[in-house]
Amino acid sequence: MFNPFKRFPADPSKQFDKMFLRLSDKGVSRVYSQKTGDPDVKGIYGFDSVVRLNSTYLELVDRNYRWREGWTFAGAFFFCLFLGLFFQPLITLLQTGFHSIGIWIVAIILWIVMLLLSWGASRIMVSEVFFSTYYPIRFNRKNGMVYVYQSGGDVLSIPWQDFRFVLTNGKNFTITEWAIIGCVMGDDGDTITRTFPLPINLAWDPEDLTMYWEFIRCYMEEGDEYLPDLADSIAWCPPVEKQKEGWLFGLLYLSKQWLGRLGLLVNALQLPFFFVISFPRWLVMLTCKIPEWPAEVAAACQPDENDPVNKGAEHNPPQVWRPMLGLQGKERYARTFAKERGAMDRVVARLKAKYGGQNHAD
Repeated sequence: MFNPFKRFPADPSKQFDKMFLRLSDKGVSRVYSQKTGDPDVKGIYGFDSVVRLNSTYLELVDRNYRWREGWTFAGAFFFCLFLGLFFQPLITLLQTGFHSIGIWIVAIILWIVMLLLSWGASRIMVSEVFFSTYYPIRFNRKNGMVYVYQSGGDVLSIPWQDFRFVLTNGKNFTITEWAIIGCVMGDDGDTITRTFPLPINLAWDPEDLTMYWEFIRCYMEEGDEYLPDLADSIAWCPPVEKQKEGWLFGLLYLSKQWLGRLGLLVNALQLPFFFVISFPRWLVMLTCKIPEWPAEVAAACQPDENDPVNKGAEHNPPQVWRPMLGLQGKERYARTFAKERGAMDRVVARLKAKYGGQNHAD
């Protein structure tokens, strides 16, 4: 039975199921290899999406975390717009009198249309509040499982080897955006039965996503010697694992950029917009609950005691806003860059030594 008041969460793990149905579809630009690394990759990078990295599991934020207020803001804007248009005919009738049949017909039609549109906007407006602050994704390297947290506390638990990860693109207005989608395959090896997106999508060179893919692939497939460098390549982690994101950090996260001071100049023009939408983001975070993994997943992901590899928000540098906004001084930037770049270079050197000369494309 149709329930007009039922809320539909903006759960990214359920938004791409019908994007493509087969691995051979035109929408699939590339199928990544899980077993074979890319010796030509420029580096490895977590793109500020890592919540926790240790020797047992890697946890990431979800695809929608970057704009965790977008649906709320858009829904509220259009709800107010349609509601205003709903009352406009009443104002006209009050001004002209209630005697014109033509105005009554137009008013009734407009009321019905605006009522339906307002209802639709209200569904969008409440699709983020009172759900989860984020929908984490966990890659467990010890048991080879991938856990995708979903709305309502459900968890999609599928072996890493049952996935195929693909590069795909789509139009966002006039901009082409690239993303990596994890696909669960059917028995024929071509039919896609389930999908979920990795957190990062880019509107520039898709080869940069290879850096993100290799970061995850190395964590799941390569030896323990890779782990310290993968951890050192992470500049900072979103503090969302055990607490709700505060307003200031939300504003900083919206304003963060990866292009140094050039990116800061671009973002400065968008700062008034970021400031406005930071408040609905804060509202979403206040109303949502921190996700809790089921007991069986938590037990499977229990890290070793005194794990030498452990990176989380508690290890963020002082004044974390500086690296987020690209406002580090020369000395501090040199130290930070040397550590992160050195870790990346060591991983890339290992990949070249191990996979150089091999055919690494599926």
